[in-house]
Amino acid sequence: GSDKLRAAASAGDPAAAFEIGTRFAEGRGVAPDLVVAAKWYQRAAGDGLAVAQYRLGSLYERGQGVDRNPAKAVEWYQRAADQGNVGAMHNLAVLMSEGVDGPPDHAKALEWFLAAGSYGVKDSQYNLGVIYARGLGPAQDLLESYKWFAVAAAQGDADAAGRRDEVAGMLDADQLAKARALVQAWRVKPPLPEANGVKAPDGGWDGVTDAIGEADRMALVKKIQTLLVEKGYDPGPTDGIAGPKTREAARAFQRAIGAADTGEIDRRLATALADGSA
Repeated sequence: GSDKLRAAASAGDPAAAFEIGTRFAEGRGVAPDLVVAAKWYQRAAGDGLAVAQYRLGSLYERGQGVDRNPAKAVEWYQRAADQGNVGAMHNLAVLMSEGVDGPPDHAKALEWFLAAGSYGVKDSQYNLGVIYARGLGPAQDLLESYKWFAVAAAQGDADAAGRRDEVAGMLDADQLAKARALVQAWRVKPPLPEANGVKAPDGGWDGVTDAIGEADRMALVKKIQTLLVEKGYDPGPTDGIAGPKTREAARAFQRAIGAADTGEIDRRLATALADGSA
């Protein structure tokens, strides 16, 4: 990294520690090393940086760079979610619904799925549709179920569209009108930028202005991972982290279309995936 980045990290800047952690996690300018990445994320997370707490939680959940520890994953997701990190809200809800070191906590899961869903997390919205359809925790509420499936479907979730139509078939005309009114009235809440991204200093860490903020980068990586899966490649989890598996899948796709197999996870790759046929 640059002198600027090293100096900031030495001075205890959590944003710098997070940047170094991410470079090691993604293999940007260095050999990928999740053990080293975890140490830097730990430093930034301990200093209260929400995105670092989220990343650290995901490493503990999967046992990447650290020993797998679902209880620690919950602890870090909780800290990040409390600050407004939407990815942590969703992952925390999933772990609560599965039960960590005990039975599922449906009430807590619902609370965090509702929070993440309100901020536009599509997978949380889908899960809310299921929860209200089946009465998992709350009483069955087909109007709420319809609403959440419809909201997820509006974001392009084909499964949610199918489930929305199934629920519609269980409602009478009056109920369906009410359910559609709920969808019309629903508005996404904008996530807190400071809890879902990291602002690079003016001029960026390397003396050139970073072209893309952390939250935007995660969204781009997630999109690329989703497109790779759709084309039959295995980029690992769709988590917005461009780790070695994502890069290897990208290289395989690039080779298939006759492009240079750089494994670079960038907008050019996203465009090629959206247009390409491989």
